[in-house]
Formats: sequence, structure tokens, C-alpha cells
Amino acid sequence: MCGACGKALEGEPNFCPACGADLRGLTPTSDTLSGPLSGKVIDGRYRIVEKIGEGGMGSVFKVEHVRMEKILALKVLRPDTARDKGILSRFRQEAKTIAKLSHQNTVQVFDSGDLEDGSLFIAMEYLPGRDLAWHLRAHGPMSEEKAASIGIQVLASLGEAHGLGIIHRDIKPANVLLVRRKDRDDLVKILDFGIAKLNEGEGRKTITGVTEFVGTPGYMSPEQARGDGLDSRSDLYSVGALLFELVTGRELFPSTSPMQTVNMHLTTKPPKVSEVRPDHPVSPAFEAVLMKALAKDPKDRWADADAMRAALEKVRRDLGALANDFTPMPDELQGKMASREDFEKFEKTLRRSRSLAPIAAVLTLVAAGLGTWKVYDVHRRDTPSALETEPNNRPQDASRLALGSPIQGAIGATEDGTNDRDLYVLDVPEGALSISLTGVEDLNLTLDVLQLEPKPGGGEDLVRRVFVDDRGPSEPERLDGFFARAGPLYLRVEEAPFVTEPRNRTRRERSRYFYTLDVKRLEGKRLEQEPNDSPATAQNCPLTEAVTAWAGARLPVVDAAERSDAPFSSPDFFQVEVKGESDKVAVLVVPSAGCKLQVVDSVAYEAWSARRAAATSPGARAGPQPEGLEADGAPALKVLSAAGGKRRVRVTTVGCEPGTPYYLAFVSGDAMGALDVAARLEADGRGDAKKRALELTANEFSGVDLKASGRGR
Repeated sequence: MCGACGKALEGEPNFCPACGADLRGLTPTSDTLSGPLSGKVIDGRYRIVEKIGEGGMGSVFKVEHVRMEKILALKVLRPDTARDKGILSRFRQEAKTIAKLSHQNTVQVFDSGDLEDGSLFIAMEYLPGRDLAWHLRAHGPMSEEKAASIGIQVLASLGEAHGLGIIHRDIKPANVLLVRRKDRDDLVKILDFGIAKLNEGEGRKTITGVTEFVGTPGYMSPEQARGDGLDSRSDLYSVGALLFELVTGRELFPSTSPMQTVNMHLTTKPPKVSEVRPDHPVSPAFEAVLMKALAKDPKDRWADADAMRAALEKVRRDLGALANDFTPMPDELQGKMASREDFEKFEKTLRRSRSLAPIAAVLTLVAAGLGTWKVYDVHRRDTPSALETEPNNRPQDASRLALGSPIQGAIGATEDGTNDRDLYVLDVPEGALSISLTGVEDLNLTLDVLQLEPKPGGGEDLVRRVFVDDRGPSEPERLDGFFARAGPLYLRVEEAPFVTEPRNRTRRERSRYFYTLDVKRLEGKRLEQEPNDSPATAQNCPLTEAVTAWAGARLPVVDAAERSDAPFSSPDFFQVEVKGESDKVAVLVVPSAGCKLQVVDSVAYEAWSARRAAATSPGARAGPQPEGLEADGAPALKVLSAAGGKRRVRVTTVGCEPGTPYYLAFVSGDAMGALDVAARLEADGRGDAKKRALELTANEFSGVDLKASGRGR
């Protein structure tokens, strides 16, 4: 189908027979640069699947990352364009800046680089949607409410970009993609950020006496048509032209000549929607938003994208539409987005901090010991944010987040032997927390949980409470049941080799990857209290109540000697102490449905390990290794051996996702722990599991009246 007029085509013509549009390179089997590329690998990483588009400066391909096996979109700029040293320099700087854009309405950029033939590429997220140009051809004009919703999301994306000094310069229907979402409004994605800006500073170029403009004639502002310097208000004019077309089904100034269209933007008063489509009226408020955006003089337009977005939001509210079925820029970020000068200053600071990081790390270890940092400045930023603020690799610079509100950060791969790291802080009450960290493609993230502790002689140290690196590259990390002391809680995210990887493993791609960090409070009685990942930190439990705990990740090497300096969060150790060493005590474990847990009698296992270590010959006096207990989606019970009155168990996951809850209780002759488990299962509606738990207890502790308490019924 012709992208310009929508005519169905036969074969692979170079030009549309109906409108004359250039169609070269728009099929998977053709390429106007160097012939067919299907199946070839770009830069040793991106295998081309098919071509999905071509523009004036290059082509866009659907590709598969050969190592991650993930689908991306790859924009490849033409070699002849890249030969201009000015364009090349600005492209590289622009690619770094665009990678900072993190708004959900902006297409995400992951990587960039240059190829052997001199061409340049940008790797970005692949979006299986349709652009607005297609929707207009297929369905015609849309309602005022729908157009306002799209405009609000476009302006939310532009608000972040303008805050960073980036002007799109080519807002048009073909550069706005709609991604379908079930039971929600379509998600708008803005494409081609920065590509049109590569010619900035060149002014207007003249080829055989004809001025060549940067942008698309149907949507360019008057100052853009004149070749004047642009600011963010130029994009607002283009948004106005876009909205006009969405509700009328035609361009603002249709003509048969691009130059005529440009002249009309310069001199002709924009028509009203009511004049073009009297049968398709819009509200006076919506019309007023368009007319203000389409003013010839930039000073007569909206001051910025946020102001225009606020006006469209009011239009939607007046129409009775929900005000929160889209995701605008959070209020706390308004006016706080970095400028281009801020960005360049940050880059210099980040490079300097990375070069000094090894020296700082050595000094820190000498001064405070392994795993601790001295806190030189406890004055931190007071306002929580939804976005990381760089640089934040020191406690006094930590980015602040709020309990229950996720924060988005970005991390890069190891550079010059120095791991990229981000530090966050939040104030928490005493109690159990859940901490989750999303994975990033092709990188391994670790999570340090730290809190302040008094040190001898005065002052405080920032001391590691838990280290989380349970899952490998690209995988998320999760810690449930962390028992925090009231006060500031620090979280350090760092890229580092996984436990099974060599320390000198091949350096991964140097790009900034986005992740989300979230801390939530856990409610309920008798919860797991991390850290409880070793016999020495085993959680003490009563005989009268059950504990709600959460499964960790299945570790490839639980007791790896090379990571002995850092405890894992995955194993859970629990213990109970009874008065009589001969008292019979069992452990009752109930996993969630579909989850499998392994329970080891820790006291018996430790005694066996000691006997084996003392044996003169392997296995001579150690005896058989104690058997573990497996709970596969249903309750399981095991009698435990004693050591000075203590019973202790270790629980690890086999077949369930980290964060899956389970119940554990120590049971003696009065069976109070089992009755508490039964009460919790009844509240969960798990009648069969409750019955099985009571049967196991009754069989092991004969003569116990399990109906003596109302909780057991």
C-alpha cells in the first residue's frame, strides 16, 4: 500500500502510479543503499529481519539482537549523510542526549554507533503499532475527545524533550504511533526525536536555486519555513497542525505544491474547524487551543508544552472524559528537567567521578572496613522523585524516592574497570518491606540494602544489611520480608559480574539501560524478617504462631566461596528454642499452589558437615547425609533434631517465582503453630490445604485435639 495516498499496489514499483510517491526500499527484499540486507548482522549484534520503512536520511529495520534474542528497531543513516563532519559530531552528541529521554510517550533509544561503511545507526524499541497517517487514511477524522487525548500525550513527551533543549522539528501524523492497550486508551509514542535536528546550524541549503527546508511542509511553523532559529514553540505550531488534521481529516493548508504550502504557513490565516467541517463541529475551547497554537508569531502561542497540555486537559474534563487515563509528566518534575548545559556538565562530572571511583573505594575500605561507607554529609534532597538524579554515587548525592512510589534510573556497563552505580535513599518506618528491581537487557544488576549504624567513638557508618544478586543477567531482583529499622534506608544499584561469571568477563555493550526500583511496606502479623540467609541470622520464631515468608530465587551456587563476602537473600533460615532438649518439635511448611520448596533440617545438616570434615577418610564417620523435605504445592511436615534446645531449618525455592508467599510454623505437642497455619489457610480459601495440614499434624502428634481452638475448625 502506498504510504502517501493509500493505493493498493501490485509488485514492487519504485514510484506510486497514482500519486508518484517514492516507494524505493519499502519492502523486505529491497534496499536503496546496498541491496538486500535480510538476514545480515549489523555491527555484530543486530540481525536484520525486515525493512519497515525508509526516509530521506536512511532506513528503519526490524532486527533481532543476536545475544539477547530480543526484537528492536534499527534506524541506519545513509553513509553520504554521515560524511559531513558537522553532522557526524552533532549526531553522536544528539544520540547521547536522546538516550536520556525516558517518558513513556517517547520511543526509547538503547544504543547507537557507526558502521564500517561510514553509516550511523540508532537502536530503539520496536513498537507494533500504526501511525496516525495510517489511521487517518483507514478511518478518517476522529472525535474531538480522541484527538485531545492524543495531543495531551504528544505534549507530555515534548515537555520532557524541551526541558532538555531538544526540539523535534518534524511533528506530523507519520511520526506519531498508536500502540493498542487492552481496556485503556491507545498509548502514543513519538518517533524520530533528534533525526531532523542533525542539520541544525546549517541554515537553509540551496540546490540549483531552490531552498531545501528541514521538516515537512504541511506541518512546519512559519519561522521554520523561513529558516529562522527555533525554540519549543515551533513544535507547538506543528502539534496544532496535527490536531487540526485529526479532527478534519485534511491538512491545515492543502495544495499541489510544497512551496505553496510553505507560503501559506507564512501568510495565510489558518481556517477554523467549523469552516472546514461544519458537519463535524468541535467545542469552542478546543478551537481556541488550535488557534492559539497556530499563531504566526511564536510570542502569541502557548508559552510551552505544559501550558498547551493543561488547556487540552481542561477540554477533556469539560467533555466529561477521565483526566487520568494517560500518563503525563509528574507534577514534581515540572521545571526541573535538565538543560543541554546541565547535561554536558553532568557528563563531565560523571566521567570525573568514574575515574576517581577506584581510589575512593580503596580509601573507603581502609577507613571503614569491607561493606561500609562513612557518611560525610547526611543532608540529602528532601523531595522524592519519580526519576533518578545524576550524579548519585555517593550518600550525600543519593536520589530520594518515596515508599510505595517507583523510581526510574539508568545504568551503564562496566567502563575502564569501574562499575556504574546509583544510590537512592528513603525514610522508612520499622517493619517488613518488599524491594523489587527490574532487569536490564544483557546486564547483571546487583542491589545493596544499607542502613546507618553508630560506630565506636561517635559518628555513623553506612553498613550493608543485605546484598541481592540472586538472578543472572537480564533478570530482575527481588527481596521480600526485609526487616528495616526506622530511619533512612539506602539502596545501591550496580552493574557487576554475576556469581557464575568470571570477574574479567567480556565487557558488555556501553549503553544506558533503564530500570525501575520500588520499595513497598508489607502488612500482616508475624512476617519473615530479612536478613535471615544464614544460620547466624536465622529468624527466631514462637511455637504459637505461623510465619508468612516469601520464596527467593533458585541459586546456582548458594555457598559459592568466591561470594562469601556477600550474603544472598534467597535462603531463608528459621529457628525456635524450646526448654527441653528432648521435646518433640516439627516444622510445617505450606507453599503456594504450584510452588515447590525444599526444607533442610539445618541442625542435622551442620552436625553431619562437621562429622564429615573431621573424618580421616571421606565419608568414613560422617554417616548418610540428612534427607530434606520437599513441599510441592501442598503442606509438608518434618520432625527436627535438636542442638541445645534449638531447632533450625533452611528453606529454598525449587519451582516458583521470587516473591511467592508461603507459610511456616514450628509445631509441638499443643499444635498451636499448626492451628495458626490452618486459620490463615481458611482465610485464603484453601480448604484442602488446611485439611491436609491438620492431618499431618494429627498423625505426627497423636492424641492432640486439633479442634480445641476455634482456629482449627
